[in-house]
Amino acid sequence: MSSLPFIRAQRLQRLALLPLLLVLCRLPILAAAAAETPDLTERFYDPALVQTIKLEIKSEELERLQRALPQRITVTGTFRWNDQTLQNVGVRYRGNSSSNPNWPYKRSFLISFSEFEKGQRFLGLRHVALDNGVQFGSLFSERLITDVLRGVGVKASRCNYARVELNGKSMGVYVNVERIDKAFLEHHFESAKGVLFKADEGGPGSDLHFIGDDPAPYRHGFEIHAGDEDEAYPELLDFIRAINNPSDNEAELRRRLDVDAFVKTTAVMLLTGAFDQYTGWGPHNYYLYRDPADERWTYIPWDLDVGFAEHAFGQIPVLDGWNAAWPAPVPGRVLMERLVTEPNLLREYREQADTILETWLRPEIIIPKLRALYDQIRADLEKESYPPQRATVPTDTGYEDILASMETFIRKRYAMARTQLDAPGSRPPFQRMQPPANQPEPQPGPPSADASTDLHAVKVTPSSVELSWTNHDEGAMAYVVQRCIGSEATDFANAIGQSGQNIRTAIDRNVEPGKAYRYRVYAVRPTPQGPRGTGVSNVITVPVPRE
Repeated sequence: MSSLPFIRAQRLQRLALLPLLLVLCRLPILAAAAAETPDLTERFYDPALVQTIKLEIKSEELERLQRALPQRITVTGTFRWNDQTLQNVGVRYRGNSSSNPNWPYKRSFLISFSEFEKGQRFLGLRHVALDNGVQFGSLFSERLITDVLRGVGVKASRCNYARVELNGKSMGVYVNVERIDKAFLEHHFESAKGVLFKADEGGPGSDLHFIGDDPAPYRHGFEIHAGDEDEAYPELLDFIRAINNPSDNEAELRRRLDVDAFVKTTAVMLLTGAFDQYTGWGPHNYYLYRDPADERWTYIPWDLDVGFAEHAFGQIPVLDGWNAAWPAPVPGRVLMERLVTEPNLLREYREQADTILETWLRPEIIIPKLRALYDQIRADLEKESYPPQRATVPTDTGYEDILASMETFIRKRYAMARTQLDAPGSRPPFQRMQPPANQPEPQPGPPSADASTDLHAVKVTPSSVELSWTNHDEGAMAYVVQRCIGSEATDFANAIGQSGQNIRTAIDRNVEPGKAYRYRVYAVRPTPQGPRGTGVSNVITVPVPRE
């Protein structure tokens, strides 16, 4: 019997397998090519580089952007970087300072690449955030703090400097900060398909206290940025409920939270004086991401433009009130309390704080880095017409003042932290923020464009009134709610004072059932002459129901 049919059949089988064999043979080559493909975002955020970013916005669109203030709308524009040009991108102002119609300085920008062109990306990025760095010394604070965070393995934004041009005109130096969005998740986590929340300006639950099983109130404290909304808020509520459960042990906490990252973040925030965080005085400016790879939540710090100020705004005792061995400056916050009351967690925190202090924040290590950042942009800053200032330290009126003040903080913080970690002693008492003895009680100023608006009652019960409002100020150090009793009353007096930035909620627990209360709110900002109030918001009348 001839063997040709059999041979022919074998050959046909081999030919049929040839495409698969070719693919399999190419796999190592393709894998190697993929491995060698450079991540261009690393160059875009390279800290050694000062980028040049050019924005183009038609005059009518620019006018529309300005007319809409204090509302921040998005208009179309063109984005250019090196040889790349992206048309029809979304451009809006970002931040409270840039929302002020009368803001005389450069404004911050947020570029959204897919706002008008679905799926459009820049180097895989969905957004570019450009921080004006005018108010808080953030030209240096954000760079230094994120450098330490990333150096110790915390997932934090990459950033560098950028020269920004708008329609051919130089706008000055900005901090080019990586936006925390899905592109951030894709770069920093194993999976970007999880739930992402932002606690931006405070609100119910943002201090991570459990306030009930109804997800609705938590929506005022947490903005959803990724994930299915119907599933996300119950997941968040389940996390908050669990960490507030007295029977929830350390193993359970570690199963639900990336404790290592949170401990390191807490240490970095304290040692750099980044007080406007959940770990400091303000329960906001952070994201929570639940990574589906391990189903744990990760705390991601954001808006790190305040730091390195000894007595911020003249009121916040950043050094004296924040003990490096007992890192909970404000009592009662559940994660911070667990950190200082559970022995293993406290021991882990102190070990990390010691390592971070000696490795990253010794004066002889970090001060040269601060000076190098200044040298990197000194020539550009000399061309700017914007006055160098630092609202947290109003006496800092020039860049040499700012650097000298930051260096003083670094030396004091190191010396105090070294002593405190070496001899922790007992937990120190809580230090309340007190204005200077000769400083009168704050009062609202005349009507102003930066006055808060849209004051309204979020929730009213026989024992409390929860308020919310919209801010338009930049550099406020506190917010004051004024109150009077009676639906026709006009004798407003300061009733609730809260120190911190971008606070937009308050709860009045000193109410009586059946009475009516009138409310208004104003912000307090530091000036060389002392704290000054903005104009007041709209007035609302709130009847309190009977039992």
